[in-house]
Amino acid sequence: MAKAARAAGYDVLGFSSHAPLVTPTPWAVPPERLEAYAAEIRRLRADWAEGGAEALLHGPMEILLGLEVDWYPGERAPGDGAFGSLALDYSIGSVHAVGTDGQGLFTIDGPADELDRAIAEKAGGEPERVWKAYYEALSRMIEAGGFDILGHFDLVKKNNPGGRLFDEEDPAYLAAAFEAAGLLEGKGIVAELNLGGLARGKTKEPYPSLPILRELKRLRVPITFCADAHDTRHVGVHLDAARELARAAGYESVAVLTKGSWIEVGIDET
Repeated sequence: MAKAARAAGYDVLGFSSHAPLVTPTPWAVPPERLEAYAAEIRRLRADWAEGGAEALLHGPMEILLGLEVDWYPGERAPGDGAFGSLALDYSIGSVHAVGTDGQGLFTIDGPADELDRAIAEKAGGEPERVWKAYYEALSRMIEAGGFDILGHFDLVKKNNPGGRLFDEEDPAYLAAAFEAAGLLEGKGIVAELNLGGLARGKTKEPYPSLPILRELKRLRVPITFCADAHDTRHVGVHLDAARELARAAGYESVAVLTKGSWIEVGIDET
């Protein structure tokens, strides 16, 4: 992944694997592997720093150690301090699972047929309850804080191509999203413009959509670009789409974390 990023022109690369939950999951780092994960990123950091073995071959690149931490009521919260000993460079706070009326949590990020079953079995067959629960959870996570970057703001649209489940232009839907966005104002949290859904063919646009991104701009919430790369083929792709969307929302620069601080970089320089 580091070599692919350098070949794509990256000067700074952040790794942010899914942090362990209390209940083991196949898509998160196993708790017993967490220290090894951190050690490997630190080894890469040294290899790619000025004078390092990889830097001498390919040019230097700053490598950052991060985690994507779920808001998972009863098990995990980005601000719960569970990973303080790792001395992370940054953390991403994300919502991947929601619950409706005490029916138990279910993921909104899995295959479409799994979500359809969950809507039928746990949301009374009403997709509206899912996006409402999602933005309520997102709001609670933002209010609790304890993370640096807000992950894929409107992930709930992932399995909604062509509006098959709900209307993303519905004023009620946008009101719920804007309410969550309003909680970011003045918080110092950076919102990611996430290209993962686009790279994997799940969406036709980045997260978040233009109306939400415009609201974030109005609220002066900084943004950063995130490949959300699950494969080397996803590194550095669709950056033109990110730039185009950011410009359309009124952004002229994006935030970049480097040497322990956030700086603003012009969109054309990214």
